Amino acid sequence: MFEESDFARRATRMPESGIREIFDAAQEYDELYDMSIGEPDFETPEPIANAVRDAIDEGVGSYTQTLGREELREALSAKLKNRNGIDADPLSELVVTPGAMGAIFTATQVLCEVGDEVLVPAPYWPNYEGHLASAGASLVAVPTSQEENFVPTIADIRAAVTDDTVGILLNTPNNPTGAVIPPDRLRGIGELLTELDLWGILDETYEDLVYDDATHHSLASDPAIFERTITVHSFSKSYAMTGWRLGYASGPADVISAMRVLQEHTVSCAAEPSQIAARAALDHPEVVEEIHASFADRRALILDRLRDIDGVQPGNPKGAFYVFADVSAVTESSRELTMKLLEDAHVGSVPGSVFGPGGEGFLRFSYATDAETIRKAMDRFQHVVES
Repeated sequence: MFEESDFARRATRMPESGIREIFDAAQEYDELYDMSIGEPDFETPEPIANAVRDAIDEGVGSYTQTLGREELREALSAKLKNRNGIDADPLSELVVTPGAMGAIFTATQVLCEVGDEVLVPAPYWPNYEGHLASAGASLVAVPTSQEENFVPTIADIRAAVTDDTVGILLNTPNNPTGAVIPPDRLRGIGELLTELDLWGILDETYEDLVYDDATHHSLASDPAIFERTITVHSFSKSYAMTGWRLGYASGPADVISAMRVLQEHTVSCAAEPSQIAARAALDHPEVVEEIHASFADRRALILDRLRDIDGVQPGNPKGAFYVFADVSAVTESSRELTMKLLEDAHVGSVPGSVFGPGGEGFLRFSYATDAETIRKAMDRFQHVVES
């Protein structure tokens, strides 16, 4: 029988997802009000699904170029220029990947050596730890605070830099906090990248989901910064296409070429039907508008409900579809409260402790679900807290 010590160190260094752990445990309950997983509850929009049906009827389903179908890359290049201000050559500065996760994983493999450090504002999506561990690199958490809306300061980023630092990984809008880094702060981070000769990996998966007065800004819209950044986007959240596993990355040609080679030796290419779906999605911006409007309504609902619960501070998340609620006044262990909420009230949430330093004392609720589920989950959460 093999033991863990028999496995390659890269495998044993990769932590299991605390989000998936809670999600899997929640599936044991028949009556479940699940706000644990970050997956839109909408079906794939009809015009996108129809485009794929038609393509499959015509025989689509083959290998494509490793970088992705040229037609799709040209459309993505136009989208990046028009909506993000990023000027990326579709032939050499774009790669289509199996989800944003595939892009981030490949980028970290290309940019990181064993012993390197990458700065990540905390709390952060826990999969980043696995991505970096697989490359033999280390995640260095940069502290943020609820008082600063979980936006990292230039001073804190600078203080975390060491001789081993090779880059900064930013997620804006942010999972789990819903933080949106303002344009001026992003530009300051860009200046830091140039000054210290660092790479930037920008995870913009939730780019379309910002609320109130928040503005999403792509750091790579500055041509000088583009040369030292990899910007990652996804169709999963904005278009309700999580299962299609389709993302893309833009960046300097030499980095994209290296990512292409690595992708060639791992997954070959993104699935062609998924690429057809993505190309169709770009022709239907109204889908994003409808999904955004639904999330905006759900956000208002859950924030109103959480503000009525004594001892709970929901903050003011400006993006994505998460509330990172401060529950430190009612529990010393976010995990214990999560399990009590699941076992006693059949409500799924995620303990803040799984999101790295600074996460303890918080619960993450995903409002990527229907209003009735949100209402019932909040009724039960309030009962658990008050009892």
